[in-house]
Amino acid sequence: MRCKNCNENCWRSGRQKNGVQRYYCKVCKIYQQAGYRYRACERSINDTITSLNNEGVGVMGISRILKIASGTVTRRIKAQGAKIEKPFDIGPQAVFEVDELWTYMGRKANEYWIACCLERRTKDVVDFVIGKRTKETLKKLIDRLLVYKPQRINTDNLTLYQRLIPPELHRRGAKCINHIERKNLSIRTHLKRLSRRTICFSRSKVMLESCLRIYFWASR
Repeated sequence: MRCKNCNENCWRSGRQKNGVQRYYCKVCKIYQQAGYRYRACERSINDTITSLNNEGVGVMGISRILKIASGTVTRRIKAQGAKIEKPFDIGPQAVFEVDELWTYMGRKANEYWIACCLERRTKDVVDFVIGKRTKETLKKLIDRLLVYKPQRINTDNLTLYQRLIPPELHRRGAKCINHIERKNLSIRTHLKRLSRRTICFSRSKVMLESCLRIYFWASR
């Protein structure tokens, strides 16, 4: 048979425990089978998981639809999120809007905030951080934005921003962040774990960050 990755010839290499013929590719140096019963082995399954995640389907829902284990879905989401890099090359004089999105992990008493930054011209989320609503958390995001030498950074009236953003770059007020506020509504609509009045929630920061990276940047 031909290798599923490089299309080179594979060599027979014994059998699996269930008696299925196993093959070995000398180029890729991996073992494989001609066909798999378990759907998670299909090459298109990762793209399907991404699409379902971005359309408001939770981990258990994806597991039921695709007929694969929920643990497999979780591992695939984390693996995809770890591979995704920010795809933006932002030039100077950009205008950013920054706002926070409330959520929780494990239980509602364990509050977390997602601080997002949207580039006003393209309406794309260019960066985000997850943590408590503290100066240390917001400073991580603001410091990364200042590297781009922006023309302006718009925020709400949260006083923490006044200590982090130079006055000549800072503009604050509810009318300055219309685009990021609208983006927050879309995020809550599309990601089930961030929807209001739902029993779907994140159990770990890694899982939440992976879902956000996939939602913001996987399709770009």
